[in-house]
Amino acid sequence: MMNGTINKDSKNIMSLIEPNTIGAEVGVWYGNSSKQFLGRAISELHLVDAWSVEPYKESTEHGTYENYLERYSKMCGGNTEKDFQKHYDNVYETVKSTVGTDPRVTIYRMNSDEWFKSFDKKLDWIYVDGDHSYEGCLRDLNNAIKIVKVGGLILGDDYKWPGTVWGKDGVTQAVDEFLQSHGLLKEQHGEVQFSIKV
Repeated sequence: MMNGTINKDSKNIMSLIEPNTIGAEVGVWYGNSSKQFLGRAISELHLVDAWSVEPYKESTEHGTYENYLERYSKMCGGNTEKDFQKHYDNVYETVKSTVGTDPRVTIYRMNSDEWFKSFDKKLDWIYVDGDHSYEGCLRDLNNAIKIVKVGGLILGDDYKWPGTVWGKDGVTQAVDEFLQSHGLLKEQHGEVQFSIKV
C-alpha cells in the first residue's frame, strides 16, 4: 500500500515499454502507473491487485499485521479491518471507473498467487509492485519469469530505497537473490525502479 495515489518514480521505466506489447502490473493501487503504461500504445494490460487486507495478514512487509494497521490508519480513516476494507473498495472502484474503462485492460481482483496460477498467456513484460516482503516479492519474481517471453522484461518498483525509514529491504533482498539464482542482470532506473531482461 502506498501513502499517496501517485508513484512518482515509475515514469523512469516507461521508455522500456514498446508499443503493441502485452503486459501486466502486479500491485495496481490507484492505477497511476497503469495510466502511464496505457500511454505507451500497448495492446493489452492485465491489472492484478487484491484491494484487500487479507494479503497483509501473512506478509512480513511491516513486521506485523498490527504495524500495518497502525501505519495506514490515518489514510484509511480508522484502524479496523472494516475501515481498511472500505478504503480498498473505494480505491478499486476508482480504478474500475478510470483505467478499467479502457478496452485494453482486464482487471483481476485477487492476490498474485491466484492470478499466476490462473493466467495462461505469455507476456512481453510484467511490472512487479505487489507484496513488498522478501518472501512475497521473491515468489512474484519466480512466478513472473515463467510467463514472460524470452527477451521480455521483468520490471519493478522499490529496489534500494535511498535512506528512508520505511525502506523496502524485502524487495532489495528478493531481487538480488532472484538475479543470482537465475543468472540474470538488473538495470536501475530513477531512484527505485528496476528492469531485468529475461
